[in-house]
Amino acid sequence: MRRGVIFDIDGTLVDSNYLHVVAWWEGFRRQGHDILMVDVHGAIGRADQSLIDYLLPGATSEEAEAISATHSRLYKPRMDEVRPVPGAGELLKAVAARGLIVVVATSAPKDQAERLIAVTGAQDAVSELVHADDVDKSKPHPEPVRQALEKAGLRPQDAVMLGDSVWDMLAARSAKVTCAGLRSGGIDTASLVEAGAEAVYKDCHDLLSHLEDSPIGRLLRN
Repeated sequence: MRRGVIFDIDGTLVDSNYLHVVAWWEGFRRQGHDILMVDVHGAIGRADQSLIDYLLPGATSEEAEAISATHSRLYKPRMDEVRPVPGAGELLKAVAARGLIVVVATSAPKDQAERLIAVTGAQDAVSELVHADDVDKSKPHPEPVRQALEKAGLRPQDAVMLGDSVWDMLAARSAKVTCAGLRSGGIDTASLVEAGAEAVYKDCHDLLSHLEDSPIGRLLRN
């Protein structure tokens, strides 16, 4: 029986969310739109166009392109500063060592996704990657999760999704995949549970410390 865990990256495996927040905030500001950083933070986890549509409904294509370009221009030079969430690499290796397929599903482009996976030091544990160019719709739509299941040859009942945003939880729930949340992306426990998380942990290290009692442990026992 094939079983696996689907991981988000930003905020889940690497501590990058707030770098994204500042870059997006500046992108909106330069187009004359004063979006609160707390609102930008709440939208992190959506792909570029989806994030812009969520925060600035009715934005013209020219505005959206300029906002996205500014975000990319400001964020990319900071990628060398991104560090793994505590326990990220160890968790990926532990999951793979237990015979589970490790899949990453992210809204990031392929080159950024691969670079961020390498930050964890556990890229060899990752079997499949679903990135922005693989899907037409981003989280909270279930397409990224369904694509991850298809790539890994998994049934929904044989997988667990791990993420840090409400969009991860909603996407997993829509795909009928059990999900667990991490607070390492800055979203509180109550919001993650309301969105569908069956359990919430501080970070990857915390989850690894409770692995046997977690949804991943239950997947192993089943």
